Amino acid sequence: MGARDYYRLLEVEKNADDEAIKKAFRAKARQLHPDVSQDPDAGKKFSELNEAYEVLSDAQKRSKYDRLGHDRYVSGMPEEHVRAQDVDFGDLGSIIDAMFGGGGSRSGGFGGFGAQGGSARTHQRRAPVKGKDLRLGLRVSLHDVHMGATKTISVPRGDGYRSIEVKVPKGVKTGAKLRLQGQGLISPMQGGRMGDLFVSIQVERDDRFQRVDEGLDLVVDLPLSIAEATLGAKVDVPTIEGRVVTLTVPESTVSESRFRIGGHGLDSADGKRGDLYAKVRIVPPSGAEISDSLRSELEKLVSPNHAPE
Repeated sequence: MGARDYYRLLEVEKNADDEAIKKAFRAKARQLHPDVSQDPDAGKKFSELNEAYEVLSDAQKRSKYDRLGHDRYVSGMPEEHVRAQDVDFGDLGSIIDAMFGGGGSRSGGFGGFGAQGGSARTHQRRAPVKGKDLRLGLRVSLHDVHMGATKTISVPRGDGYRSIEVKVPKGVKTGAKLRLQGQGLISPMQGGRMGDLFVSIQVERDDRFQRVDEGLDLVVDLPLSIAEATLGAKVDVPTIEGRVVTLTVPESTVSESRFRIGGHGLDSADGKRGDLYAKVRIVPPSGAEISDSLRSELEKLVSPNHAPE
């Protein structure tokens, strides 16, 4: 995809009709779309492909592209900035009109300049209209929120799509909106700015960790056996990074107790770090695990005055 010429990029001749251009674009788009291509540069190549199709599928843009050539077109050079050899001197009056605001009779001088040497009239140009903004949703994991992430999304461009990267900041909350300036729709007027892209964040539910009030603190479920809760124990607690920390559970711990593990919550973009809270859930043994001796001991705990028959 090193070709800089749009025709070469789409692999069509310069006299190709609209149908041939569309057919070529669709065929290459299926190969290069980041969702299906294994090429690490697929996003960039797909963007270049869309750029080429956007120009060649528009009759006005294509005509200008053919007149200026690739380098001058993509540089954004106005058509008035032409070389001397490109000028048709039979239309020199029109060029001077465009430069100096003329437009009336050319009698008495170059268009709009009469014998008095003054300008006939001036034209007020309307400001270019900005392209429309786009609004898309992006689902991210709680791990993405902790680590920060870069996600690739596809946005519409003409009849196709363009892939762009969205940087997800650490500590982002559900409902947060990220603004990507100039990544919206193209302006309907030449010279107009691109619209913006607004990405709304939705943080997915995590199977292990619960976020506290959309902040940086996390809660993790800590299952304990009756023996561990009664006698105390050392247990491993998972963290959001995938590691574990050892927690000392004291004797006579009751269900719903919470133990704070400092500095093991979520990271934020400004360098802050939340805490992790281990919430106790006492898990009774299953029927198969209850031996006669264990049952007898448990009955004593339930009813100290109970005597087995």
